[in-house]
Amino acid sequence: MNGNIEMKNIRLYRIITAILTGILAFILLLTTVKDIGLTWDEPAYIASSNSYMGWYRESLQNPAWAFSRSGIAAYWSINHEHPPVDKVWTGLWWSLSRGMTDDLSAHRIGNMLLAAIMIALLYHWISSSYGQIAGLAAAASLLTMPRFFFHAHLSALDVPAAFSVFVVTWLFWLLRDRKGWGWGILLGAVWGLALATKVNAVFIPFTLGLWWLIFRRDRKHVIRLFFMGVSAIPVFLAVWPWLYTDTLPRLVEYLGFITVNHWKIGQFYLGEFHMPPPWHFGIVMLWAVIPLGLTVLYFTGFITSLKKKGERELPWLLFFSAITPVLAIALSKSLVYDNDRMYMAAYPFLAALAGIGFGWLFSKVAAFASQRGRTWLRWAGGAVLVLLFFAPQLVTMVRLYPHYLSYYSEGVGGIAGAKKLGLETTYWCETYALALPLLNEQAQPGDRVWADPWSHDVLIYYQTQGTLRDDLVIVAPEDVASILGPLAPQGVHIPMVAADWFIYQHRQTTLGPWQQKDIIARTLNSMDVVYEYGYKGVPIMTLYRNP
Repeated sequence: MNGNIEMKNIRLYRIITAILTGILAFILLLTTVKDIGLTWDEPAYIASSNSYMGWYRESLQNPAWAFSRSGIAAYWSINHEHPPVDKVWTGLWWSLSRGMTDDLSAHRIGNMLLAAIMIALLYHWISSSYGQIAGLAAAASLLTMPRFFFHAHLSALDVPAAFSVFVVTWLFWLLRDRKGWGWGILLGAVWGLALATKVNAVFIPFTLGLWWLIFRRDRKHVIRLFFMGVSAIPVFLAVWPWLYTDTLPRLVEYLGFITVNHWKIGQFYLGEFHMPPPWHFGIVMLWAVIPLGLTVLYFTGFITSLKKKGERELPWLLFFSAITPVLAIALSKSLVYDNDRMYMAAYPFLAALAGIGFGWLFSKVAAFASQRGRTWLRWAGGAVLVLLFFAPQLVTMVRLYPHYLSYYSEGVGGIAGAKKLGLETTYWCETYALALPLLNEQAQPGDRVWADPWSHDVLIYYQTQGTLRDDLVIVAPEDVASILGPLAPQGVHIPMVAADWFIYQHRQTTLGPWQQKDIIARTLNSMDVVYEYGYKGVPIMTLYRNP
């Protein structure tokens, strides 16, 4: 009886700690969100989530028209190339919070909640199997990955995709030995939501199937995976109103987009532009952008776990889940690259292994202290481990804050070493925010502002929110009304050299295969530098003015 009561207390304590961990993570994200600059993909997702919320309101007031072909086209055409679940989720939280904060932060709250929930689940999962210290270290590992911490703020799809993959995998683990076909349907419903978040979830059955081949090979799990696949399809269709009309053609269009028809995004890598980069790109990038201490920990966690017979199932599931996103890109013919965000789904699983590694090291310190009868050695040794494996990235995060898309680990010598290796200095336009006060103060009415090709909607969104003066004209290669709406300030399509101001993020891919690459470099070299932001001697963003 006492044993049962003690187990219940432990479970309750673990649940309470998980909730508190998630709350603390959310508070940290919320207090830093306004310092995170707008990124390339966010304006389109923000506009689509606003539109989708409009459709739900319309469906309550005028359902006949809302569900008609024209009604669905009116609200769901925007960004229909990507599934809707996260955009609906962020739109819901935007609707609830927009009166309490600025528009961009309101659109980001939903995804910050997902990141916080994932950190809480990560703690609970690992602490359940490896103890309190390992669980806390796993949560801390994910939160102190600078690139993940940055992306966890955004109204974009990468962290939600990682969240959805993580939740399906976690749920599979919880249900692995439960009997009944209903659990397969539940797992499939969650997988259907994951597929309707981003295409990354399509690889989950390969991960789970590989684990099954090694550790189970029983009919029960085959049936479960079958029901998982069958039940995911109707869920995927049900949550995407864009598919309610012209279902087959639009499904074919979507499948074509995610396979062969996606616009090409190349990558500057090891000093050259590639489309696509070599197969080892993902492996090198994970080494380059995950702090060295955490890399040591996740290798330690995986290797030491394999030595324990009967306890290998979870480490292998975590390993398969971490490596699948990397292999999926490496072995495919994908021509879509944008630095490490393509592998975001690997981060929580690597953090889980890092937590296991930290727990193992701490157990060795505790055993050493116990042998000598000195309790203080246990906690002193634990403090040393924390400083060794977490302090280096925390120091860099404080110094580089909030520009973590320029973070590189000690394993490549930081940002200076990464530049020497030929890795991209930054991407996604988040540093544009540094130029806005200078433009607002110094630019003349009607001045024309050039930025990285295809990032004009970032500056125009800033104008819609009053962060950038609306009497400035953005040089744009296309009309943005289809993205930000007809009321948004419109850009002008003129030669780059005719602009008055130039915001240049030092993203080397910009100078890749573009026909205008020589024009960009030559034009910027002839302009006056007004302001430059850099770190460790490496320029990250430069604001130029036409003399």
